Amino acid sequence: MIERVDLAAWQRFDAAHPAPTFFARPAWAVSVAEVYDSLTPCLLRIQTRERETVLLPAMEQRERSFPLRRFVAFPLGAYTCFLREDGSAASRETIESAMRELSRFAHSASLVPWPLGPGLSRDYAGREHRTAVVDLSGGLEAALRGVDGCYRRMAGQAERRGVECAPSSASGAADAYYELLRESAKRWNIPEPVERRKLIDALVRHGGNDVEIWFARAGDRAVAGGVVFYGSQELFFWSAAMLVEFGRLRPSNALNLALLRAGSARGVRWFNLGSSEGLPGVARFKKDLGAHEIAYREIELARPALRIARGVRGALGALTGS
Repeated sequence: MIERVDLAAWQRFDAAHPAPTFFARPAWAVSVAEVYDSLTPCLLRIQTRERETVLLPAMEQRERSFPLRRFVAFPLGAYTCFLREDGSAASRETIESAMRELSRFAHSASLVPWPLGPGLSRDYAGREHRTAVVDLSGGLEAALRGVDGCYRRMAGQAERRGVECAPSSASGAADAYYELLRESAKRWNIPEPVERRKLIDALVRHGGNDVEIWFARAGDRAVAGGVVFYGSQELFFWSAAMLVEFGRLRPSNALNLALLRAGSARGVRWFNLGSSEGLPGVARFKKDLGAHEIAYREIELARPALRIARGVRGALGALTGS
């Protein structure tokens, strides 16, 4: 059996039992819904055949053409978590039982389980991704010992040259960061940043203390920065930008070490730097910080009839050129 839990109840649950990753929390879902009006925040309560209850943070995707039950958890490269009613992570067996229920209930569901949660069996194949994480469970000093010596020296060099890293609570922080993003995008010949301004504004508004905008400053100038999210077990470095002309100051090295310390002070277990697919230089930068890669899968559940309909629609589109 599956039922939808209303948003207010989800928010109360999250206040008492915040999900391990920010992406599986209502603030993320509400923010995304403000930008993408076809998506609605949706917490699913799933009762498995073994009579265990599982909560699945997700978003429901509305269809104008057909009244289909379609879910995505979560869009924009984000994750979800299968949670027990006490807020703890469900076991692999319970997750897979819940997914079987979901496959009977939904016409389709796209799921990206949190990479740092219980791994799923190979029965659930899907497109594979990798994320880079630093394990903070051994304490800050242990994490710092894992940082490459050259990386630490560059961060120290930045500090000696006057680079200071801190989160900003100023009312104009989102404006200042977006301008930094725009300048960074120009470096890659991208007309506009991938991160939408409206989404950043919504995240700051709904995320409270669990969304921070950080800057690395040289004097009065913000030369690098980032947006970070907190779950109960994870600091996620979601967005980063740097002014290339200040790269010699090594502000990104200093910023990442500052975030490592911030995550440890916050008591999270993981510093998640996200995926570096197709960016070998970024992957090496994360490795030098002491991060190791963890594989995870993007799982698609769809009823056979819907898969056939998608195939027919694709074939017709190919024939008509649409």
